[in-house]
Amino acid sequence: MAARALRATDVLALVGACGGPAPAPPPAGRFARPDVPVDLVPALEALAPAVRARVLDPLGRDGPPPAPGRPRTLALPAADGDPAPARQVDERTCGAAVLAMLGLAGDPRRALELSRWPAGAATAFAAQQRDLHARTTRGPGGLPLWPTALGTPPWGAARVARYGRVRYTHRVVGGRTARTVLGAAVDAAAAGVPVPLYSGGDLAGGAATAVPRHVVLLTAVRGDVATLYEPSAARLHAVPVAALVAGRGSGGGPASADREPLAPALGGWPHVVWALLPRDARG
Repeated sequence: MAARALRATDVLALVGACGGPAPAPPPAGRFARPDVPVDLVPALEALAPAVRARVLDPLGRDGPPPAPGRPRTLALPAADGDPAPARQVDERTCGAAVLAMLGLAGDPRRALELSRWPAGAATAFAAQQRDLHARTTRGPGGLPLWPTALGTPPWGAARVARYGRVRYTHRVVGGRTARTVLGAAVDAAAAGVPVPLYSGGDLAGGAATAVPRHVVLLTAVRGDVATLYEPSAARLHAVPVAALVAGRGSGGGPASADREPLAPALGGWPHVVWALLPRDARG
């Protein structure tokens, strides 16, 4: 492996840290859409059709995917008819924004509550991000386990990530197991379960770029096209599945769209370096 392409996660994979076999993907369709509680039906029927569609499908998976190279804004469900973009509130909350959208997609009641929030859906979404960011960086009893300024650690994200009844574990993307882990992520999304992915650079851009730097959400896989939600711009991007499974571009620090095909969907970074994979579902 060339030194210019070395990532911290390659080293972790080499020594067997944060690894292990990838969990088996969930059965196709079994957890693809959460059940709608009967008591929510009247409230949902009272919503305008466009609002109801966003409440039931916060990630926009029921419509056509964005065209390659033409990302589409992902809007929050809002009953006031003025949906705000599903954007992270600051540079530390990309992971929290992803976890918030994952939770909304798996829980129609939570999505409906957000759409009716008195101060607006954007205010509610921001509050969810701050709460999730605090939860992912703290342990039992609220003791801090991770500096909040460094964002959301993968192990903390895996501990609180929820998509309906689905729970998650985390796996490093590096070394010889990278394609296996990313293949498992694609399989899960193809079965209907979204997968948070961490992106970053490598030593060609300096040590600070060779670690996880950003979080996005693999929302869907249709054929040979994957859709990713990128929270800093609140955009849905279409990328080739083959490029996503390869997991890396030519290397370096923050990337540009013209030299890194995954870069826009990964928040400007060339590599996928960590993944949260579904591990089980509980009633």
